[in-house]
Amino acid sequence: MNVSALWRYPVKSLTGNSERTMTLDRRGPAGDRRWMLVDERGHFLTQRQLPSMCRLHAEEQAGGVLLRHLDRGESIWLEKPCGAKPVRVVVWEDSCEALDAGEAAAQRLSAWLGQPVRLCYQPDDSERQIDLTYARAGDQLSFADGFPFLLCTEASLRLLEDAYGDVLAMQRFRPNIVVAGKTPFAELTWRRLRIGDVDFDVVKPCTRCVIPSLDPRTGERQRAVSLLLRDHCKHEDKIVFGQNLIHRSLGEIRCGDPVSVLA
Repeated sequence: MNVSALWRYPVKSLTGNSERTMTLDRRGPAGDRRWMLVDERGHFLTQRQLPSMCRLHAEEQAGGVLLRHLDRGESIWLEKPCGAKPVRVVVWEDSCEALDAGEAAAQRLSAWLGQPVRLCYQPDDSERQIDLTYARAGDQLSFADGFPFLLCTEASLRLLEDAYGDVLAMQRFRPNIVVAGKTPFAELTWRRLRIGDVDFDVVKPCTRCVIPSLDPRTGERQRAVSLLLRDHCKHEDKIVFGQNLIHRSLGEIRCGDPVSVLA
């Protein structure tokens, strides 16, 4: 097996970027989901609440992030809000410190999404501990849902495509790491991996929400895809696709790197 694709998402729940090489820092992929949209209470927003977020693209650039509306042809470049007053934000049950990206970002994104939102950035000194049920004390996380990495396999996607009778974009599932292999859902049996020179703990299957059923071209929910996942992705009475990983060293991983199952 080998790595066939790597993806990074600078802003939580916006479209991301395919990369040939991925640098790992203490939170996971460097620059992954360090930005996030929140509501007026500081609670995180995703395509679950705002499906039209799938039509916004984020690209990290030196000192900031470039946001583009894929349908309107509009864009805005935002500088990292260093020096801004810290605010508290909430991701699921976690509360952590962030920096508000300012009024220009809030006004543009609110106009694009049709409701009041704000953009925030996770500074280097913000701490967010991964759930100790699965992690070690000190394991840190960005604004990702629960874990630093999501791994999906081409073989599992092909099985779904065969059952669906059409192509399904892997980006519906928002993986960081895509692995080419032969056996569908073999990843559900993995416990430890080595990718290139980096070791990973495979901590739990990724329980799926409504997002994979959204057409990434429109944001519209496709009931046929929901039924497909229900029928083909049941594991221990939950709908799952992919595995959540925690890295056990820093470094780089690359497309083409070998993937070895250690346990």
